[in-house]
Amino acid sequence: MGSFRIASRYAKSLIQLAQENNVLEEVITDIKSIDNALATTPELRVFFKSPIINPEKKLAIVEKIFKGKSSDLVYKFLVLLVKKGRESHFHEVVSSFITQYNLLKRITPVRLITAVKLDSGLVETMITSLKTKEFLKEIELQVEVDESLVGGFILKYDDKMIDSSVRRRLEELHTIIEDNTYIKKYS
Repeated sequence: MGSFRIASRYAKSLIQLAQENNVLEEVITDIKSIDNALATTPELRVFFKSPIINPEKKLAIVEKIFKGKSSDLVYKFLVLLVKKGRESHFHEVVSSFITQYNLLKRITPVRLITAVKLDSGLVETMITSLKTKEFLKEIELQVEVDESLVGGFILKYDDKMIDSSVRRRLEELHTIIEDNTYIKKYS
């Protein structure tokens, strides 16, 4: 079975259990925290992904690190993943869980990339305008600064991208100049 299908099924089960136990918000906080720990601690990530390490040893480490520090449901979920040999798919499960959670709560993740740091008032105006135009209920905003844009911004959400950067316009001008069709037609 492919990694996407595995992740999707486990994430769906975890969401259903979290809803039944009224701990959905606690669960999403915990799994994001654990995923972040795995992303920022290479040793822990390698440990989780290694097929060579004995499952009993993995269970002991999971208990030592996560028992009592995360919700009971998330701890039991991690134990289940290890027992089923699916712990190497944890990041994909978290990604799928977040996607399903966002659909459930009608949250749209939005990435705003700008050439310079914008003041919060301007960002709020842009987000309010986007919500109104696209009929979005709630937005989870991630703001990044990329000086290579020169000016303007790039806005990414769902499968859409609005690129109003100076870099893109300069690239378009460069393409037109390189094309040389205007000179060929009228020379």
